[in-house]
Amino acid sequence: MKMNRIYLCLLLLLSHLTMFADSVVWFDGTHPVSCSVEGKVAPVVRQALRLFVDDMELVTGKKAVASKNAVIRIVQGKGSDDGFCISVKDGRIVVEGHNARGAAYGLLQLSRLAGVSPWVWWGDVRPQSQNKLTLPSDFRVEHTPSVQYRGIFINDEDWSLRKWSEDGMGPQTYKRLFELMLRLRANTLWPAMHDVSPGFFTVKGNKEIADSFGILIGTSHCEPLLRNNVAEWNVKERGAYNYITNREAVRKYWAERLKQVKGAEELFTIGMRGIHDGSMEGVKTPEEKLNGLQQVIDDQRELI
Repeated sequence: MKMNRIYLCLLLLLSHLTMFADSVVWFDGTHPVSCSVEGKVAPVVRQALRLFVDDMELVTGKKAVASKNAVIRIVQGKGSDDGFCISVKDGRIVVEGHNARGAAYGLLQLSRLAGVSPWVWWGDVRPQSQNKLTLPSDFRVEHTPSVQYRGIFINDEDWSLRKWSEDGMGPQTYKRLFELMLRLRANTLWPAMHDVSPGFFTVKGNKEIADSFGILIGTSHCEPLLRNNVAEWNVKERGAYNYITNREAVRKYWAERLKQVKGAEELFTIGMRGIHDGSMEGVKTPEEKLNGLQQVIDDQRELI
C-alpha cells in the first residue's frame, strides 16, 4: 500500500510538471508578474503599463514589477495601424505593437487573458484571484483593427454624465473615460458639446491627458475645426456667427484652434451650420446655401 501511494504521488507530480512543460508561467503563485519595455515608448504605452500593474495586483495580489529578465517583453513598433501580436519566444511572452497604441492594446490583452474586464472600474467588475497564470509555448495571437477611427461621441451629457462630474468635463473625468477607451481599443473621442460643458480645448489638462492615452479628438456634426460653438463663440466679442457678413471673424476663430493643435493627431470636421444645430446664417435660397457652404469648405481646407 505504501509503495502504491508513493507511485501515485509520483504520477501526480509528473502529470503536474507535464501540464506546464509546454507552457510559459508568468505568475507562479509566489513571485510578482515581471515586465520589461524595450527602448523608448510613447506615453500611451506607459498608461497601459500603469493599468496592467494594478490589474495584476487585483488578480494575483501582487503588483507587476519591472525587471531586465522579465517574462513579459513589450515592444513598440513604428507602423501606422493599431495592431499587435502576442507570442511566446524563447520562454518569454512578447507583446509587439505595430505602433504605440498597438503595444498598449496588446499589453492590456494580457490583462483580459488574466480575467480583467475592460469594465473593471466603470462597471465595478472584480476579477477572480488566480494562483497561476500560464500561456502555451506555441501561443500566438494577432489583431489589427478593421476600422481606423474607433470611439464615442459624448452626447446629452446634460442628462447623465454631468451629474457625475459636477465640476465640468475636465482631465480627471476624461482620464477615467480614456482608461476605458484604451481597454476597449478605442482611439477617438468626440467630446461633450452642450452648453453645460466647457470647450474641450479650453480646459487645462484635457488635451494633455488625451495625448497621453493616444486619443484623437474630433468634433461633432455642427462643430467645425475642433471648436465648440456653444461654449466658445461669443457674439458680443466676435459678432454674428455668419460667414456671409462676418467672414474674417469666423476664419480667425477657426484659425486660433488650428494653431493650438498644430502638429497633433486630430480629426477635423468641415462645413458649417448654426451655432448649435441651427441653419447656416446669412443664406436663404438653395443656391445661396450651396455657394455659401462651398466657400466655407474651400476656406477651411486652405486653413488646415
